[in-house]
This record gives sequence, structure tokens and C-alpha cells, in this order.
Amino acid sequence: MKFVLKREKHQAPSGFLAELVSSKYADEPFKIHSYLVKINKGYTRANHYHKKKKEWITSIGGKTLLKLKHVKTGQRKQYLLDFEAKDQKIIFMPPFWSHSIAAIGGASAVLVFTLRPEDKEDTISHEV
Repeated sequence: MKFVLKREKHQAPSGFLAELVSSKYADEPFKIHSYLVKINKGYTRANHYHKKKKEWITSIGGKTLLKLKHVKTGQRKQYLLDFEAKDQKIIFMPPFWSHSIAAIGGASAVLVFTLRPEDKEDTISHEV
């Protein structure tokens, strides 16, 4: 039995992304994929969409502005994810919705869940 699973942190000036549990790893018993994203103060991350992947996102620290834009219709939505809010929001991001996350105030962090591991061919750059 493994008590510690090691995962790489992908560092960038804007923050980092670290995969957590994922069916793509041999040591992982779960059939989901999740990752932790830190957004440094003054930065925006993501600005992409997926053709197949569905994602759920929630705040785990600070305040994060989530912007969504449907790539075909142009419809827009935005949500403030505030870790200190009375209620925890979990936002669903379906395919073809471009999304960006920005730290509001100081640094912030979010947790993202999906059923599909990262697929670079299914991640298409797109400004929100």
C-alpha cells in the first residue's frame, strides 16, 4: 500500500498546476482526474477550451474570477469563486466553453475535477 503519491508541479510566472489524482498513473486507484492550480496576484491562467473534456472547478484559497465564453455562440458568463464565502460554489465547464481564471486581490487557488486526463490535442487556446 502506498501512503504517499508523488506528483510534478508545473511552475510558471503566473503560478503552478499540479496534478493530484488521475487514472493515468499506475499508482492511482481513482477513475477521475484532478489538479490544483495556483494563480499568482495579477495573473490570468487557462484561456482555452476543450472539445471533449468536461470540468468542475471550485475555490480552495483566495478569490478567483472565472470567465467563460462559448466559442460558437459568443455567450458569456462569469463567476467569483471566493474561498471565504458562506457557500462553496462548484462551477461546471462543459465542452466548447473557453475559460480563464484570474486572481483577485492576492494569489488564489482552485481545484479542478474531470473524468478525462490532460490531452494536449483537446486543449485549444482561446481568449475569453
